[in-house]
Amino acid sequence: MNINITEKAKQELKNIEVGGEKFLRIEVVSGGCSGLTYGAGIDTDFHKDDVVLFQDNDFRVVADMRSALYLDGLHIDYSDDLIRSGFRFSNPRAKKSCGCGSSFSA
Repeated sequence: MNINITEKAKQELKNIEVGGEKFLRIEVVSGGCSGLTYGAGIDTDFHKDDVVLFQDNDFRVVADMRSALYLDGLHIDYSDDLIRSGFRFSNPRAKKSCGCGSSFSA
């Protein structure tokens, strides 16, 4: 599993105190105009069907096995734009994405 996290996204994860027992959980769920959308949140409960997508000395990124099937090659960035601040996900394996960039199809 290969995901890329920019330095800006790593810094924001540190700022919101992800690390130790806390990790970033990413999920792929049905929704949006293209069929699938990303969800993300801070979690502490690691489940038996979870996969560690990324780990270094500071933090982990985790997904359930079903979501992980869609996440290989994922690029995670962070934007502090006034209008649309937050984590941004892009995946070169997505076949199609909607105009606003919030959903995709695989």
